[in-house]
Amino acid sequence: PPRAAPKAYQILAKTHQVTIFLTVPQTATIAFLKDEALSALTSRVATEDDSFPHVQSTSDFELARAVKEKEKNRSGVTYEALESNKAVRGLLTNWEVLYFQFRDEEGNLMPVEVTQPSLLDDEEEEP
Repeated sequence: PPRAAPKAYQILAKTHQVTIFLTVPQTATIAFLKDEALSALTSRVATEDDSFPHVQSTSDFELARAVKEKEKNRSGVTYEALESNKAVRGLLTNWEVLYFQFRDEEGNLMPVEVTQPSLLDDEEEEP
């Protein structure tokens, strides 16, 4: 028999060198996801790191998904901010990776900053 869709989704939210694991019901909205992410971003672990952006509310950041460029002359990834009023169901998949896009003092979205870990051990790095 086909497997039933999970009632809750695992969503990974990344910024800098940090990945936050969020467990949310499919019926949740992106706004709820942002509330959960804010809780993690304002925890003592995050606020003690000076390289980490300091946020006070969900209006200080957006959650975005990576979108691969399809044009031949452009390569790379762009990020598309998710609308807060949208539901997780139908928009995201289980174990989807999202990215934090923080706002500057003027409220403008800043570029996504994320460091992808190397898949090789330090001893195995290519020359």
